[in-house]
Amino acid sequence: MNRIWRADPAAQLPRPHIIIFDVDGTLVDVTDSYRQVTILAAAKYLELMGLQPPELTGDCYDHFKRMGGFNDDWDLTAGLLELLLATLPPAVDPGPLPDDQRSLVAVLRESASSLAGLQLALPDWDVLQALVSAGGGGFAGVRALTGGRNRWLVARGGDAERHDLVQRIFAEIYLGPDRFAQAYGVPPAYYTDQGLAERERLLISPCTLEALSRSHRLGIATGRTGFELALFTEQFDLGDMFETCITMDDCLAATTAGQGSLLKPHPFALSLAAEAIDPSGVLSAAYVGDTADDVSAARRADGQRPWQAIALVPDPQHWIHFEALGADIILQHPDQLVSLWPAHIGH
Repeated sequence: MNRIWRADPAAQLPRPHIIIFDVDGTLVDVTDSYRQVTILAAAKYLELMGLQPPELTGDCYDHFKRMGGFNDDWDLTAGLLELLLATLPPAVDPGPLPDDQRSLVAVLRESASSLAGLQLALPDWDVLQALVSAGGGGFAGVRALTGGRNRWLVARGGDAERHDLVQRIFAEIYLGPDRFAQAYGVPPAYYTDQGLAERERLLISPCTLEALSRSHRLGIATGRTGFELALFTEQFDLGDMFETCITMDDCLAATTAGQGSLLKPHPFALSLAAEAIDPSGVLSAAYVGDTADDVSAARRADGQRPWQAIALVPDPQHWIHFEALGADIILQHPDQLVSLWPAHIGH
């Protein structure tokens, strides 16, 4: 039987008026999609550099998610590459990179040529997770450990057609050739098999969503792009369940120069979703997500309106991490949501 953890077992949290959902790992099972794409994309990237990738598993993805600061899976893949490449001696810094991707790959491969044949080492992931988290998570936490060694070999930034090799490889593997061409307007260059998005399965029951929609107003705040979110809502015919959907595109569009990222753990997406449903800012809300950044975003949004942070963590051995982050409730499965607020508990 699935268990439920509450920060205050003696208290019955009031029923929130609004429930905002994360998507990946919350509404949809991405075990065989994003979780695997990260590993395949990192391996493909290293191979393009002329390097032999180590044996990677989905556990790498899980540890990065628990570190915090890697809500964006493109960043997560880049962070994984930075950690792996930092185990090697320093390569030659190629300086300013060219403005087309074919030349970019050639320059990076030449820079990494002195590293060919060397063994990329895997870290102790539990120790690494603790150290990166203590360093603030994200790239800042990674670089506090690595000193940024060989980070110039990881092309993450700019547009995917010319500059962002990490995003380009990741998107091709996730979307597959036809969808990639539709989303990016260029043909794939590195991957031509079926996209791993095809492997996704619905995690939450449609009956659960329907039951929740009768007593709450529902929305989405996700790190997916709008195109990738549409794949999910269309595949599972769930678009009508949600009053609003906030994506990575909304966060990037609202970001101004020098402002810093508005992606989770920043509360921007959560607040924007709740405001779209309730512009008055009066109605209480809950955010349901499966990562450290999801809980942190809900905690940072709290105060603008009342927020509850509900973590979805299937394995109880990891609950202590989410307890420390300030989760109000921890569930093992999203269908447990219907049992949280008895009918007699009012708004």
